[in-house]
Amino acid sequence: MAFPKVVVVTGASAGLGRAVARLFGKKGASVALIARGKDGLEAAKREIESYGSRALVLPTDVADAEAVERAAERTEAELGPIDVWVNVAMVSVFSPFVEMTAEEFKRVTDVTYLGYVYGTMS
Repeated sequence: MAFPKVVVVTGASAGLGRAVARLFGKKGASVALIARGKDGLEAAKREIESYGSRALVLPTDVADAEAVERAAERTEAELGPIDVWVNVAMVSVFSPFVEMTAEEFKRVTDVTYLGYVYGTMS
């Protein structure tokens, strides 16, 4: 089986998302990096490029369906057709449920659930 050529990773600026992006880059894939944190995305890009692979930084809030679609379109325009999309972006709130505000719960749902939906649809 051939290794994917173009991979998109959400949540790619830190943690598990960045580790996944680095692994794909190490295996030779071109990697589109999606997250809100531009500094982390730029650092991930440097790491991937150090393996000889291409990386594209796409600062994007995955809770914004139109922004996710634009990121997918730019990925295909600059790197080629997307072979794999990895949804890792997430938000959590560290507090007892009864202390969470409606706005906090909405943000968690928008990013951690709808962000995956929007990525999959793109």
